[in-house]
Amino acid sequence: MVLVTTLLALIPLGQMVNDWYEVSHFEELLSTRIQSSARGYDWVEWQEIDGRIIAGYVFPSGPAANAGIQEGDLFFMLEYQQYFDTEGLRDAISGIPPGEVRNYLVVRGDEYVDARVQIARHPTFVYPRSLGLWRLALWGFTLGSFFHILGLVIAGPLATRSKKARFELVLIAVSSAWIVGNLLRLLAVEFLGPPNVGTAYDDVFQTLTFIGLVGWIGFPVLLLHKVIVDGNLAGTGPYGKIHTAAYFTPFLLLVTVLVTALYGHLGPVTLEDLLTPILFYASCYIAAAALLVFISYVAKDALAGQLLGEWGRKGSAAILFVAIVVALVVTGVLPVLTSLSDATAGWIIVGAQLIAVAPVTLFSLGTLRHGKVDDVVTRALVYVLVLGLIFLAFVGGLTLMESMLAHSGNSRVVLEGMYVVILLILFERFARRLRVFASSFFSTERHKARQQLTRFQAEMTDILDTELLAQSTINVVGRVFKAKSAILFLPGASGKGRWITGRYHPEAPYLTERIFHTVWPHFKDHPTIWARNPELNENTLPEELSTLLEEHHAALAIPIRREGEARGLLVLGRKSARRSVYNLDDLEQMRSLSSQLALAVERLSLIERERQLAKESTKAHLVALRAQINPHFLFNALNTILALIEERPDEAESVVEDLAAIFRHTLTTGSQPFVSLEEEFTLVECYLKIEQARFGDRLSIHCFLDPEVAAVPVPAFAVQTLVENAIKHGLEKQRKHGTLSLSCTRLDDEFSRVVVTDSGVGIPSLFGEAKPAEGIASFFGIGLTNVASRLERHYGRRDLLKFESDVESGTTVTLLIPEENNTPTDDE
Repeated sequence: MVLVTTLLALIPLGQMVNDWYEVSHFEELLSTRIQSSARGYDWVEWQEIDGRIIAGYVFPSGPAANAGIQEGDLFFMLEYQQYFDTEGLRDAISGIPPGEVRNYLVVRGDEYVDARVQIARHPTFVYPRSLGLWRLALWGFTLGSFFHILGLVIAGPLATRSKKARFELVLIAVSSAWIVGNLLRLLAVEFLGPPNVGTAYDDVFQTLTFIGLVGWIGFPVLLLHKVIVDGNLAGTGPYGKIHTAAYFTPFLLLVTVLVTALYGHLGPVTLEDLLTPILFYASCYIAAAALLVFISYVAKDALAGQLLGEWGRKGSAAILFVAIVVALVVTGVLPVLTSLSDATAGWIIVGAQLIAVAPVTLFSLGTLRHGKVDDVVTRALVYVLVLGLIFLAFVGGLTLMESMLAHSGNSRVVLEGMYVVILLILFERFARRLRVFASSFFSTERHKARQQLTRFQAEMTDILDTELLAQSTINVVGRVFKAKSAILFLPGASGKGRWITGRYHPEAPYLTERIFHTVWPHFKDHPTIWARNPELNENTLPEELSTLLEEHHAALAIPIRREGEARGLLVLGRKSARRSVYNLDDLEQMRSLSSQLALAVERLSLIERERQLAKESTKAHLVALRAQINPHFLFNALNTILALIEERPDEAESVVEDLAAIFRHTLTTGSQPFVSLEEEFTLVECYLKIEQARFGDRLSIHCFLDPEVAAVPVPAFAVQTLVENAIKHGLEKQRKHGTLSLSCTRLDDEFSRVVVTDSGVGIPSLFGEAKPAEGIASFFGIGLTNVASRLERHYGRRDLLKFESDVESGTTVTLLIPEENNTPTDDE
């Protein structure tokens, strides 16, 4: 089929070569040479009505319009030569070299109008035959360019994952060269008018023409190649690469186009003469691709649907029919174009140009649906809406103020500038709200699923049992992502090799714990996402393990990971809806869930560890107080992360890492009564980073650690408790900007000093006090009481923790650390 298609597509080129030979033979008989050049065009659609030639459509800003010719003018003479039919007149105009000036004599009413028209170059594959046709071309290619750009944006991230997606990206990019290149030419003519020969504008215009033709010639062969490769139709052996012969015809056409574009003609052939060969070639290759898809569906049924995306029997049959009809029409076998007017033929050709890229769109859906389709389309619609409102506000406002601006004289520019500044201020203020509103207006099922998942992640902190966490998580994941089945494996909180399993709608053959233990070693060493679809797969899972997962209905396997280490595994089956698939947006949500789940598992492990310590020692109560994570702080931190995920995912990831560092510090120092000031300072910095993300510009933080005191032992979590207390009871309760300062320095030879200062609301019971409060005070909570008790128990002094506060400057807390006898005792 490839060989037949390749040879069939060469027929129009063969006819051109034969015509060229006949012209050369005719030149030899006449002993003369026929001069060839680019065709001329006056940008007027001349129509023959009742035996008269009338200007039916005169393109605005075209050479004829600039010379004064108007619609409805009756043609009389061209260079004092009369013509009695439109065909003869068009041939005469086409034979005039572009750039030369000719005299037109037209009749307008009872007057003769003499117009000197500078003939322009005939626009290749652009048809200004009527206002309606021109508007169709503009809007059609604008819409086509919009969808092609969306396709490129969606396919870009997928191209980094699979070879199939990379080829898809190339296919869309080549098709975009035709669609976008032609749109740029149309816009250039719309706003700048037709180019004059020999100008830089003309050079750019011809370059865009060549780029567009490269795209038009390139995408049909790439489409055919992709169908053959994706459908595994090439076979093996000596004929396995025979499909590469399909590149011969487009290569020949590209060479012909290149030479013709550089020299203006190739013998008697101009770019306009290549319309038929290019359209016929594109029709043949698209028909071959559609026929292969149709045959594959008939032969393989469901398998072809998996391999070849969204074509379908009816779709491939319809494309095959349209491609065959277009091929027969452009070659004259079906005499449609010859029996119609130029304007009607132009409608058909423009329509064929736009329809020609439809197979690219249909075929790309099979790959693009794995990308962030909803997110990209929603953002595109939001940007179009916002830019449209800005445009309407600007143009509408200036129009309404036109009467006022008309009498403003030299101050008009100033007034217009002030109006632009006002618009910028207003839209800067309301653009974010408008985007949120528009995003909710264009909300899709995936956006709603993301909101459900976010709510569950906020509720996850209330779950204190691993089995309940596993089952609750898998139920939510199954519902949100509409999976047929799902299973979650989490390590038991005791950390003794026991695994907790959560199941959602299990289906036979079941993915058992035995199968999990078979694949787990690989995921533990390579904690990346595995997907059945190559567009989403990140994992180099061995083929036998991939086959094992696929046999048990697995479509995705997501490691539950923290700091690059796998802690569990989430496995999802296919989606319930027949044609629904997972995409990159789903993967991002699952990554976020994976991080939150890892933190929850670690939190439960910490709780379980503290429980065990409480059973093993009568002193476990003190350790538990020291190792506890304030629920208020944890709730605020998780809310901060959830708020940042949508707008600033990189910052959200940083906050998650800081929160994980706090948990890690809690685990490593849970049984240690003392740590170095440097370790405590690091913990406090992680805590303050989270609070900075929560408060934003409302909080300024200043920290200093003197290297001389970095190794000084300090009661574990003592400084962190003081800082947390300053934020929770001082800064959080005020609306204005706040400042927190932390300094760790040496006071003298006997003491190191930690000073925590906040500009918060202060401690009312200390207002007006002449001396700092020492020891355990009435306003102390559990945390401060714990710190003060530990200091008094170890050092035997009550004056090491001092509080000062007033309504103006806030609160200052001073912690003194004795330099001697500060090593913890065995009892401590």
